[in-house]
Amino acid sequence: MSLRLPILAFLILSLPLFSHAQSLGDVARAVRAERQSSGTAHAKVITNDDISESNPGHEVEPKDAAATDVAAKEGDATSKPAADKQDASATAEPADKKDGERKKTAQAGAEDKKGLEVQERTNEINKQYIDRIAHVRERINAAQQDLAKLQRDQIESTNDFRRSVGTAPTISEYQAQQRAFNEQIEDHRKLLTDLNSQLEDAREAARHAGVPHATDY
Repeated sequence: MSLRLPILAFLILSLPLFSHAQSLGDVARAVRAERQSSGTAHAKVITNDDISESNPGHEVEPKDAAATDVAAKEGDATSKPAADKQDASATAEPADKKDGERKKTAQAGAEDKKGLEVQERTNEINKQYIDRIAHVRERINAAQQDLAKLQRDQIESTNDFRRSVGTAPTISEYQAQQRAFNEQIEDHRKLLTDLNSQLEDAREAARHAGVPHATDY
């Protein structure tokens, strides 16, 4: 009698639990039957774990991959102007080089022209010194010829006087002729001395002016 009471109490307490579990099972079966009849099913959510398990060795793209791409594009955009600038510099360099060469050529041409002008001016100055020397030498030659003629005329006058035995010309005429010859001869000698001095001065001036071979003229 004492043993039946506890068993009876357990049965009474367990009865609602069995009935509740049975009702839940009935509800679950009804839901499955409804899903199968309507053809709908819960969509399965694919996670990184599912991808890793189905594709071994496949690395999942990090969340900041888009940011990495943006940064890479920005880096390309930043480096592109520098590259364009470098290309522009490389393109401009030959032009600058050509301009420099043209300037050097123009400068060299100007220097050559200036050098020619200086040389022409120098030649003109040298010619002036040489012409002066030549003019003095011409006067010297003329004075020498005149002096030689006077000396010949004096000698001829003396011979005539001797041949005429002092009659033609007379003694007084002969003496007057000799005095005139002597004066003219002396004047020409003085002129020659002065002209020779002028010649030396002209040569010395030409030498100081840098005229080549000034003393040879």
